[in-house]
Amino acid sequence: MPTLRTLGVSQNASDRWLYAWAGANVAIGAISLLVPLFVVGLGGNAFDLGVLWFATSVAMVPGALGVGALVDRTGRHRPFGLAGLAGIAVATAILPLLDSVIAVVLVDAVLWLCVASVSPVFTTLVLADAPEREWSGRIARLSKYQGYGWAGGLVLGAVWTRVVGTMLSPLAVQRSLLVVCAGLLVAATLAAARWLPTAGRVPDADDLGRRPRTLRTVRGTLSPLLPGRLVSLARTSDPKALLHGVSRPLAVYLAAVSVFFAGFSVFSAPLPDFLAGVGFGDDAVYVLYVVSSLSSAAFYVGAGALADRYNIRRLQSGALGMRVLAFPAIAVAAYALGAPSLGSLIGVALLNVAVGLSWAVIAVTANTLVARYAAPGRRGAALGLYTALSSGAGGIGGLFGGWLAARAGYLVTFEVAGALVLIGGLVVLGLGWLTGGERAGASAGAD
Repeated sequence: MPTLRTLGVSQNASDRWLYAWAGANVAIGAISLLVPLFVVGLGGNAFDLGVLWFATSVAMVPGALGVGALVDRTGRHRPFGLAGLAGIAVATAILPLLDSVIAVVLVDAVLWLCVASVSPVFTTLVLADAPEREWSGRIARLSKYQGYGWAGGLVLGAVWTRVVGTMLSPLAVQRSLLVVCAGLLVAATLAAARWLPTAGRVPDADDLGRRPRTLRTVRGTLSPLLPGRLVSLARTSDPKALLHGVSRPLAVYLAAVSVFFAGFSVFSAPLPDFLAGVGFGDDAVYVLYVVSSLSSAAFYVGAGALADRYNIRRLQSGALGMRVLAFPAIAVAAYALGAPSLGSLIGVALLNVAVGLSWAVIAVTANTLVARYAAPGRRGAALGLYTALSSGAGGIGGLFGGWLAARAGYLVTFEVAGALVLIGGLVVLGLGWLTGGERAGASAGAD
């Protein structure tokens, strides 16, 4: 089968696209917090943030499912990656022109549909031609570039809010930062057009489970990123075909993923409103998110090294346990230390370090487990299914978290979030026993 190396694409040359992806994540990282703050600035509340989280998370599902499967079928990464990046740029450019919460929710949903479309493309690309023993390291490297870019975007948001905030109203500051993010995404898309490999893995009959596709059929799959095309694909796909090759360990693991990602979102969706409500300004909120993101980015390579040395499921379960404790502790620290005092800011920041470190471990080990449990020739589809389920569960969790925060308060909400993460972590820890030791394509390091 032709590979990037046999088709004349050097590893160093093919890796330069990581810089473009890091640059795109500067904008995406800034947007991830900027849009919720924008919604609050437009008059939204905790429930509106839950709706925002739900809409964007659900929109990610067809993008992840559709593109992950299409990468498997065509072996092509470049067209899908460029189309997704361009879509993110266009949606971002529209956001500062909007004046209503519902319009922001709808456009932001399209934006994250495109983000979800790009994620399985770049994950499968970074694993291309790599032996299984290198997967954790490759995923850690991808996560490092993505994480530092994301953290850089949060730093940009903090600095921009502090500096430009002295000259403009909070809402005007947010709109101006969205314009800057749109410009960064255009630049990243142009860089990706230059650096993404033009060659790709050519699928054969064994990969597809049927005869090779004709040139006409393949061409018909290379412009799939219009939202209507992806929604149609998700609605018309045969569920049995979608689940083809999903082993018992993978099914159990994806069920656990759905539970603990729901818990993540119960915590994360109303968090900006909580931090603003206890008195932290936009610049302080950005600083807290920067601390978490930088902790993740700095630890991705370390997490990959740990994943190579230790039992991956136990490692992930430990990281999930850290979040079980950290989520409610953030509310306790803010209340007990008297937010927005310096003491409360430091206390919440230290807990955010724990949240960030735990995410580095979870991100690396989750992608590795999914890749290992996936059937041969179905890695992209499995990673797409993982992104879709985590997004869908996160959407439901975010909506529930926003509602619960409005009804029962933030401490109860964060305790419920921790409980859901605990349940998911226990399933991951017991995965080997639940599956009777079945590996279904996983390497010995998975269990």
